[in-house]
Amino acid sequence: MFTSRVKSLCVATMAIAFLAGCSTEKAHVSVTYTLEPSKGLPAGMTSISIMDSKVNEVTDTKWSELAANQIQDLLQRAVDQYHVDLKIADRKHLSEGLAEQDLAAAGITQGRGGNVGMGGQVMDVQGIIESEINVKVDAQRGRQSTISGLSGFGGRHWGGGSVQTREVETVTRNITVQTTFKLVDTVNNRNWVTYAPPPVSNTDRTNASFLFGSSQTEAELMPRDEVIGLAVQRGIIDFVSQIVPCAVTFDMTIVASGNKACVRGVKMLRAGLYSEALSNFKIAMAEGSDHQAAFGAGIASESLKKYDQALSYYRRAYGMKDMESYAAAVKRLSKHMPYIRR
Repeated sequence: MFTSRVKSLCVATMAIAFLAGCSTEKAHVSVTYTLEPSKGLPAGMTSISIMDSKVNEVTDTKWSELAANQIQDLLQRAVDQYHVDLKIADRKHLSEGLAEQDLAAAGITQGRGGNVGMGGQVMDVQGIIESEINVKVDAQRGRQSTISGLSGFGGRHWGGGSVQTREVETVTRNITVQTTFKLVDTVNNRNWVTYAPPPVSNTDRTNASFLFGSSQTEAELMPRDEVIGLAVQRGIIDFVSQIVPCAVTFDMTIVASGNKACVRGVKMLRAGLYSEALSNFKIAMAEGSDHQAAFGAGIASESLKKYDQALSYYRRAYGMKDMESYAAAVKRLSKHMPYIRR
């Protein structure tokens, strides 16, 4: 009896400590670089039209235009910043010269299968960019235990205490986004570039508080649009950077470990003092296995444009801790490093 009560008291004490929590040092850092095109545009192609993206039945139709606008924005930046000789005409402009049935016959709308060259010749467009976005969402409900009440603690001889628990609802959601991008050369009716990256999958789960938690809905998770938008943006960047120079920005977040040098390093990152941050992360790594410090060293090195060193640190962090943010940094920089403008 007494042992059981002591255990209950320990659970209650731990729950209160958990509720109190602790402050954590954190920094959000953006890294920017320019990617040189891995393939470039076909010889003589100086005009491109961008079609609205095709979407499946569960994808919000707004992504059709949003994706096309993002592609157009990156191409226009290449024209403005890197003096690429390219005229960009969007679908609305193309539609002014061709009726919808003509676009379909020319193979420029969805379900293309006709003579693409006809549409290009009519509008003096030498290239057509098409894209497709397919989203799949799977949400499942589950249950989780949470402490709902504490009673009887602190009485005579520590007796009578108990912990009440109850079940609350949780949601586990998986969003899979498949994108495909294509540049069609309308002069000779061939696909110049087709890019269909592996599907991007995001699994998220609500997590009710251990103490006095309540049922949660999908509204507590990362917004769907944010998940889809990141996947679409990633695909667009990788596609556009194959044909024109592309300035890209990636946001990363680092949370400090308990090591004092790592905490100082995160503060330095937040202040934009990258050399000082790197020095502190190195101290933290010398004092023990610290995956946060290794990841921070990668961010600091990348901010200093030391890309080989940054990749080495990212790999070190990922080797110590299998975290999605570490894996994403390794994958991104490994893929982009041969094409980063120095």
